[in-house]
Amino acid sequence: MVTPYKDPFAQLQRELERMLESTFGSVGAATVGVYPTVNVFDAGEQFVVKAELPGVDPQNVDIEVHDSTLVLRGERRFDDPAETNVAYHRREREQGQFRRVVRLPGKVDGDQAAASYHDGVLSIRVPKAKETQPRRVAIQAA
Repeated sequence: MVTPYKDPFAQLQRELERMLESTFGSVGAATVGVYPTVNVFDAGEQFVVKAELPGVDPQNVDIEVHDSTLVLRGERRFDDPAETNVAYHRREREQGQFRRVVRLPGKVDGDQAAASYHDGVLSIRVPKAKETQPRRVAIQAA
């Protein structure tokens, strides 16, 4: 039987990042330890959220929209090397359940939200609430 190798420097790095983040807030990139990473942008009549979920089966992802909050839940699974009798030399890809809460920058119509998944990127389009969409005002000449 092969004993899995745990890199002590990787463990030390994770522990240092966790301690610094709890003391000083986010260290380095704003997404250290946050999964999945997301981009949120305004596309006129809707907000678009793009989440990187490589290797995640879209059937294992749940999306909910409450008021102006989007919640992503799911699970990322890999083959368990313990069953194949191998030892890791480096393990940076995490697996397990995740939950990501994203505050959208305005009121939305969550009932009309739509999602698609392509090449490991989940795209969610959430229309803005009618009262927050820009309106054109016609000018009447006298």
